[in-house]
Amino acid sequence: MLQALAAIVAAGIFLPHVLRLQRVPPTTAIVLWLNGLALRALAAVLAVIYVLYFLPRTALFVDLSHWCAHMPLHGHPLHAEGHAVAAAALYLPGVALVASLAHDSVRTAREVRAARRLVRQALGRGPRNSLILGGPEVMFAVAGLAHPHVVVSAGALTALDDHELTAGLDHEQAHIARRHRFVMLLALGCRALGRMIPGCDRSVRELTFHLERDADRWALRRHDDRLALASVICKAAGEPTLPRAMSRLGAIGLAERIDQLTDERPVTSAGPVRAALRALATVMVICTLTLGASVPAAAVAGAGGHPHRGHHIHHCDH
Repeated sequence: MLQALAAIVAAGIFLPHVLRLQRVPPTTAIVLWLNGLALRALAAVLAVIYVLYFLPRTALFVDLSHWCAHMPLHGHPLHAEGHAVAAAALYLPGVALVASLAHDSVRTAREVRAARRLVRQALGRGPRNSLILGGPEVMFAVAGLAHPHVVVSAGALTALDDHELTAGLDHEQAHIARRHRFVMLLALGCRALGRMIPGCDRSVRELTFHLERDADRWALRRHDDRLALASVICKAAGEPTLPRAMSRLGAIGLAERIDQLTDERPVTSAGPVRAALRALATVMVICTLTLGASVPAAAVAGAGGHPHRGHHIHHCDH
């Protein structure tokens, strides 16, 4: 049973890395990459629970804790220090997980504050109630979590024609309408928890790419002007460095997005392939939700065990 569960978790984590998702419907790709990050986070939390509560009850751990009975260093200061090190080792994974989460939370909070400071420097209101920032570069972005705003540079207003400006504003409004900011916030939280499992950074990059694709498609549904959208993405590729809390038009995947926009049929996966990927995404989400529901039960079961046996490093009596 545990082997089957581990296989499902591993599949959910690493399948997006081996599948070719660049041209599948972006919502399917988003679900698969986000699910992989969520599984990393859940696996890390369950690993910490196991180390804290269940590992000390295993026969192997008990045997190792009694191994000092056969060592000639009994009574030596290093003997007591060895016990302290063994006890501390049980808490290291949990400390590392909390430290990673705290580090990323502080970093995200700083980026949000930097975005707020930038928005407060707005010169005024622009098209569609957007905020205008100074600068000659072509720049479009979204700032804010609870009350997001589209941000556009003065350079974009002067350098773009009406079609390009409309396409850029549509793209940024897509991020707001599709609530991509909450998806990224969840992804960053999962990365902080699951950083011990390889591939987190790539997962976040790929997720960001597919969020941009999703915004591109939403913008085209508003105004089907592929060339205008491709043009403004190219012109915004050299936009200035912005806080990471701000979603940017030309931030990632420039070449592939342009190829898809200039292709009359950007989603090339066959119908059966799309259906299979949607089914896979559905199954993976169900598995993740089931695993997530087991975390509180596992924590309660672990904490409700035998605390003396579970947390005591046995000292030698010989």
